[in-house]
Amino acid sequence: MSSEERVALRREIGLLGSFSMGFADVGADVFLAIGIVTAYAAGYAPAAFAIASICYISTGLVYSELSALYPYAGGGQVYGMRGSNDIMGFLVGWAILLDYVLDIGLFSIASAGYLSFIFPRMHSEVSFNILGYVFKTSFIGLTAFIIVLTLIILNIIGIKESSLFNIILVLITVTTELIILILGFVFSFSVDKFISQLLYFGNPARLSNVFYTGLADVRTENFIYGVTLAMSSFIGIESIAQAAEETRNPWKYLPRAFKLSIVSMIIFTLAFSVLGLGVLGWEGLTESVYSPIAAIASKIPVIGGYFSIGVAIVAFLINLVSTNTGVIGVSRVVYSMSRFRLVPRIFSRLHRKRATPYIAIIIFGLIGGLLAFTGELHFVAGLYNFGALLSYFLVNYSHIKLRVVDRDAYRPWKTPLNVSLHGYEVSIVSIIGLISTGTLFSLVVLYHPAGRVLGTLWVLAGLLIFIGYRLYSGLGIMKKVSLELLPPAVPYIHTAVLVTEDIPVDKVVSAIKYNLPDIHRLIIIDHIRTGVLSGDLDIYDVHRESMGRLREVCSRLRDEGYLCDSYVVIGDDEVLLRRLNELRVDQVAIITPKRPTRKGKRIYYQRFYPNIDIIHLYIPVGGL
Repeated sequence: MSSEERVALRREIGLLGSFSMGFADVGADVFLAIGIVTAYAAGYAPAAFAIASICYISTGLVYSELSALYPYAGGGQVYGMRGSNDIMGFLVGWAILLDYVLDIGLFSIASAGYLSFIFPRMHSEVSFNILGYVFKTSFIGLTAFIIVLTLIILNIIGIKESSLFNIILVLITVTTELIILILGFVFSFSVDKFISQLLYFGNPARLSNVFYTGLADVRTENFIYGVTLAMSSFIGIESIAQAAEETRNPWKYLPRAFKLSIVSMIIFTLAFSVLGLGVLGWEGLTESVYSPIAAIASKIPVIGGYFSIGVAIVAFLINLVSTNTGVIGVSRVVYSMSRFRLVPRIFSRLHRKRATPYIAIIIFGLIGGLLAFTGELHFVAGLYNFGALLSYFLVNYSHIKLRVVDRDAYRPWKTPLNVSLHGYEVSIVSIIGLISTGTLFSLVVLYHPAGRVLGTLWVLAGLLIFIGYRLYSGLGIMKKVSLELLPPAVPYIHTAVLVTEDIPVDKVVSAIKYNLPDIHRLIIIDHIRTGVLSGDLDIYDVHRESMGRLREVCSRLRDEGYLCDSYVVIGDDEVLLRRLNELRVDQVAIITPKRPTRKGKRIYYQRFYPNIDIIHLYIPVGGL
């Protein structure tokens, strides 16, 4: 993607759309994680989720700061390249790519698993004889594979990720989850049963997916394995950062979207974990590992039998969307890595008619499809955390580095708990994130034999591709090619300030200085409606007089360090709106003497400036 193409991306996603993109991915996790984590942690599943949430909270807050600082497509790999070098950026991107590939396999299985709640015979086995080799799977695995193939074809043909569809589905999902929690806790939850589950610290049985070290008893090691799986309930938050370049006011909305995702997912995950233990018990949740939320809903008196089918359908849809998020994520990550010369350009080759990166979609989509074909939820979930935790560890490390590399950059939002060390500001949150993700990643490597082998092979294969490509293309391994392509930290925020002749120049300047830092690139506009001009006024005289005032405003603001341009727009609101779109402003500022007491003005302005945020600049002293 050229720089011109990148600039042409329209910022059309608002706060709810940004949150929905993350929740559509992360929100699906709770529909599968509750059962599979309980299968290992038993009665202490809520504790396993609480421990894993430390990684989620710290990494989510780090993403909040970095996505606002670098609101560009690419997410984690951009932070790695900016903070260290191309190799670091590649490792982060390659780890995120693994995460998306596994996302395809895992959530297609979860989606098919909820169908099996409606059609129980899907648990039966099916075998195929291909060239003399017999392959066995379940109808769940076969259905998951068909789902992946269908999504691969649809993404090659070219389907657009709909922010509105995500918003609608997320609202339905949140509403469904709230109804289950309210009805479940009121009518089905047993306090005595929940308390009795606390006697089971970890599954007492030796399970085939766990590598037992012998350093602790079976229960403890199963609980540790459950903690590593609990992280799967919080994976996918980076989807918000992937769409940063398409988000309106990313410096404001991205941190809010991340924080909303963090709070909502922790509440839902812990609440469903507790509810499941008090309704089904840990053994009941284990038996319903493919459809735990629907199983919980089925226990609600009177309506449970019918309501659970509706829950299964909603769960099927949200997991289907999450599977498609993996396919879309593959194309986004590989395309971005190719743009920054981290992988061969063949991976970003576009289809002649459909303009989609079909090679990347086919290759990495089929890898996810083969994982889906196994139908083994435990196996794929064990792999899922490897890529995510590796990328989260590197993102936290990059955050620490970027506090040094770009220490003077304007940060619209910063992580809390910062200390000064040798002249640099250090984030305690990113240190906690680095330690927690590093620890959990080490436990994944230790306790997940399949993840240890296949994850390491993935990283080694990626490094061979990177090194081979860079040497073949003459770019060198250590050269920071990406720095020449990366935009600077926090580009100017393009803010259009609407002024009128009744506001004195000094009041305009003082309002801007008081409310807006010089990170804002100002566009001072005087909107003159032709309908209010007197018949004896010459429009050219009005234009000339207005431009004189605006130039004086810009001259004084430039002396204060601002970048400033001025325009006079003559016409109705539609003319002004077209001009604002041509100037590609991020927000419109209205100068007011005091904070409005009613929402009327905001509603009026929003009616004429859709998809453009409205802010008010308050004059610090005096009135008009």
